Amino acid sequence: MTVTGRFDQIDTARLTLRRLRLDDAPALAAVMGDWDVVRMTGTWSHPVDAAYVRRRIEERLDQPGFYALVLLGDDPVGMAHVAEGAIGYLLAKDHWGRGYATEVAAALVAHGFSVQDAPFLTAKVWADNPASSRVLEKLGFREVGRHTAVNRARGEKLGGIDYRLERP
Repeated sequence: MTVTGRFDQIDTARLTLRRLRLDDAPALAAVMGDWDVVRMTGTWSHPVDAAYVRRRIEERLDQPGFYALVLLGDDPVGMAHVAEGAIGYLLAKDHWGRGYATEVAAALVAHGFSVQDAPFLTAKVWADNPASSRVLEKLGFREVGRHTAVNRARGEKLGGIDYRLERP
C-alpha cells in the first residue's frame, strides 16, 4: 500500500482509494443508485441523485479523516472512509464477492493506525449484512455490542452490530 501527498490517495494491490472531489458526484450517484447498495448504508436516503451526492461530498471536504472514491483502474466502484476512529466502505454490486471489500477495509485499517494514529478503530454493520461482518472479522475486528438505528434508505429502525479493532 502506498500513501501519497496529503494522504489524498491509497493504492492497494488492485484498487485506488482517492480522496473525494466534487466532480465525483455523478459517478458516486450511479453506485449509490443501486437499492442493494444504498440499503446497507445508514445515512443515505433513496432514491439518490447527483445533487444529493454532491452535498454529501461537500460536507466531507473539510472534515478530518479520509473520505475516498474507490477506483478499479479508472472505474469508480465504491466509496470508503476512515474518520474519527471509524471505518466504512461500500462497493457497487457488480464488484461484490471478489475480495475488494477486504482489500479496501485493510487499507483503511492501515491508514487509521499508521497515519491517523488511532488507538482503536470501530465499524458498524446492519445485522442482515453478514458479508460485511465477515470482512471485519477477517481483519481481526470483534463484536462489542448491538444497536438499533434508523436506516434512512429503508425508512425503518434496524438492528446493527458494533465492531472494534485494537491497535496491534
